[in-house]
Amino acid sequence: MKKNVIYIIFFFLLACNPSVEKQENNPAIEEKQELPNIVNKDQEKKNINNKQNKKEDTEKETPIKKIEQYNFTKGIYLSAYTVSSNRFETILDSAEAAGINTVVFDLKNMKGRVFFSVPQKDSLRAERVDRIVNIKKTVKALHDRDMRAVARLVMFHDRFVAMRDSTVRPKSSSGKPWRESSRIDPSWLDPSLPSVQNELLEIIELAAKNKVDEIQLDYIRFPTQGSLDDAVFYFIQQDSLLVKQDSLYQTRSKIDIITSFVKDVYKVCKKYEVSLTADIFAIVAWQRKADVQNTGQDIGSISRYLDSIHPMIYSSHFSDGFGFRRDVANEPYHMVYKAAKLTRRYAETGCKVIPYIQANSWRVN
Repeated sequence: MKKNVIYIIFFFLLACNPSVEKQENNPAIEEKQELPNIVNKDQEKKNINNKQNKKEDTEKETPIKKIEQYNFTKGIYLSAYTVSSNRFETILDSAEAAGINTVVFDLKNMKGRVFFSVPQKDSLRAERVDRIVNIKKTVKALHDRDMRAVARLVMFHDRFVAMRDSTVRPKSSSGKPWRESSRIDPSWLDPSLPSVQNELLEIIELAAKNKVDEIQLDYIRFPTQGSLDDAVFYFIQQDSLLVKQDSLYQTRSKIDIITSFVKDVYKVCKKYEVSLTADIFAIVAWQRKADVQNTGQDIGSISRYLDSIHPMIYSSHFSDGFGFRRDVANEPYHMVYKAAKLTRRYAETGCKVIPYIQANSWRVN
């Protein structure tokens, strides 16, 4: 309020001071000039429209400030439905009072829903778009409170598209579309399929253009449940053909696919000066060979292209006996400490480690 008062007083004095020379393109002075006694109505209307257009152009060009990553992140995650609700501002006020400095909000969730305006190539994908998040308005609300605006986008887990377009799913050894379980709907896209990657890169670029501070990738991995031995991914088929043509060709792994994709996202984010981060399975922090090969999440490889990495350390998600602990679910401090320390050990220098911490009571006392 104090800034607005100073601003108004300044222009009031400027307009009333006869010693101030006229400056070109100064709207404060132009508005004070009187129109000629006889004015053509069309010209007057044109002048008014020109002023409105100039005002709109100025508003469009007004730079949105960037908030750099804090030394210590204290963040919360909000769904798109919460961000678009009447409770959003109230929640931000409470968060600000609690010392929160970062808010992660959904722009694409694991169900495949996209919550901002994106052009779609077909009617099928157009159905998944639910334009409920005004990104620029959301970013402004956060920046007004000195909070960092982080857009979360789920990558290869996409129930909406997987259910409606079987061509973008992994294949089974029989040639039919693969699914992780017959008891649940198909949920996974083939992370190695170029059409899948390109579509996601387009969505990421549109989000980055909207001046968020950070793009946060989730489900940036291969599926880890179901009959994995029966899942045939695009890159495996391609590599088998290339090996027949060139005996010196080196076949790729899931690690190569995920790392290469993260690198492509990094290029997009760098173009718009947006930070890039990614969520990983907490169990990957131990970097056991089986876990890394199944997920494709090699911390050392992907962290080269990340500003920070987020191990999702929920003690309830570990089986009893893991790490020789009797009651893992009820040892959140130990699990967070251990996984964060290990992630930092394997991560590239300069990539921060910012854990997600369980905020629900499932399996814990």
